[in-house]
Amino acid sequence: MSMDYSDYKRWLGADPTSQDADFLAARHASPEFEQAAREADAFERKLNHALRIDAPTEFMADLLDIAQPARGTEPVARRRWMPIALAAALLMAVGAAGVAWNLNRGSGMVEEYLVAHYAMDGAQLEAMAAGHSATNVEAILAELRYAAQPEFAALIGFVKHCPTPDGKGVHMVLNTERGPVTVILMPSTSVADRSSRLENGMEARIVSLSRGSIAVMGMNSVVVEELAASVRESILPAAGAPA
Repeated sequence: MSMDYSDYKRWLGADPTSQDADFLAARHASPEFEQAAREADAFERKLNHALRIDAPTEFMADLLDIAQPARGTEPVARRRWMPIALAAALLMAVGAAGVAWNLNRGSGMVEEYLVAHYAMDGAQLEAMAAGHSATNVEAILAELRYAAQPEFAALIGFVKHCPTPDGKGVHMVLNTERGPVTVILMPSTSVADRSSRLENGMEARIVSLSRGSIAVMGMNSVVVEELAASVRESILPAAGAPA
């Protein structure tokens, strides 16, 4: 079957390496389709390069030491640096994905980040969230010194930490009566409030918080706009956090 450009861009954003026959045929349907594919391929190469970070030589050995019972006396110096290496490696794992989006911080940088971020696992997380209620919302947000109103937390079917353009953030999926909505909390990213139609066909409402910002993403622009206001009022600085 033939694929129109909007459907092709949505598929390209969600799974740029797909081997589906219709998708592959669409890549060569016109110069416009081929250009979009080249841009997606270039971004994937840039992202892969940014994520190519080597762990410390003895890092895996130390992880095994942590996970297994003690096996005799080990040098004191080695035990001292193990937590440091572990923390450094975890920080690299969380922050490395953000490197790619910091390479070109143009006016549409946040939108480009949202498209790329959703392409990684957005659709999969929405599927995982369906019919579920996340039980770890409070802990995930508290680590970044935020809290959520109970009514809002009840809508969250899945939540996890994620990389953002300026550090660690939170990826949430809301289960609404009109379908899933993805919310990305970016604690260190300042934005000008705006609505955008993303390259993957999704609608996004990007709004500032008293600290950081959020992006509300979904296929229905009306739902996104309605939810954005309530999300802004529902994600609050935790007690003692800077306003």
